[in-house]
Amino acid sequence: MALDLRLVLKAQALAEHGSFSRAADALGITQPALSRSIKELEDDVGLPLFVRRRHGTELTDFGNVFLERAAVVVAQVAELERDVAKVKGLEGGELSVGFGPYAAEVLAPACMAHFAANHPRIRLRIHIDTLEALGRALRLRALDLVIGEASTLENDNAFEILERLPPIPGHLIGRAGHPLTKRSTVTLQDALDFPLIQIGRLPIRVLAPIISGRRPQTHPKERASIPIPAMECPSVSLAVRAAKASDALMFATLSMVRGELAGKDLVPLLHLPWMQTDWAVIRGTKRMLGHAAGALLNQVRTTLAAVLLEEESLQRRWQRSARREPAGVSAKRRA
Repeated sequence: MALDLRLVLKAQALAEHGSFSRAADALGITQPALSRSIKELEDDVGLPLFVRRRHGTELTDFGNVFLERAAVVVAQVAELERDVAKVKGLEGGELSVGFGPYAAEVLAPACMAHFAANHPRIRLRIHIDTLEALGRALRLRALDLVIGEASTLENDNAFEILERLPPIPGHLIGRAGHPLTKRSTVTLQDALDFPLIQIGRLPIRVLAPIISGRRPQTHPKERASIPIPAMECPSVSLAVRAAKASDALMFATLSMVRGELAGKDLVPLLHLPWMQTDWAVIRGTKRMLGHAAGALLNQVRTTLAAVLLEEESLQRRWQRSARREPAGVSAKRRA
């Protein structure tokens, strides 16, 4: 039995409107034409789908089950048509992209500006959230792509890594005049004696060395250690404000706090090899993506390349500054 999808769509309209006259008006066809189409569909399946009553129609039990199953097929066909159109570039379309909190701070502004300038006919929607929340939206196909921490989603069969992005070094950042600036060297144990600000949710690959690096308690009655994280912020800007006003430390790339570094409000205190980004561009498994997604991915590559150059420049500048000005000097000067 080969069903005509056009007949199924007409049956859906009749079920929605409850009468041949209203359904025909909605479809823009005559009532006799709709009646013939429904009869043809019922003949094809061999069972009645509707009960005709004086004041309208009702679905039979079989008709209810049939249209419930058919709705899934209709939705899949519609999505396939949209995907094919995107791949062929037949429409401007819409692209929905999720960014993790850190990736949103580093990549999203430049990507959005250049993408809007170069692709004005494509509607770009940006969502910023934790990778767990973005993963749920990607699973429901509310997002086309997610850009952020790869380790959070890469082991889920519902997702696949479209491209893994080059890592950006990260640092533990604190305020100028922080007690740690008076030390010639800073260890992870030293840093963990102070509150840690979490932006979004730290991935396991970052939490594991933090937890193992905590200073051991030497006495059973010693006061409880500072919780990890001590503070949670939804954005980098809030974390920056908290770090500037307290002894709390935050993870950041140097470009995230370029202004605060230039103004000597914040300083990098510690970098270890595992302190770096592990970002990827992630899509739903076997999800077809069109020219809009490809264009955005190209823009992400271009933006990230520029960010990496800036990070190298900021790192060299900071190292020269640190050699010229020993730890604690700037803090005393500010005091």
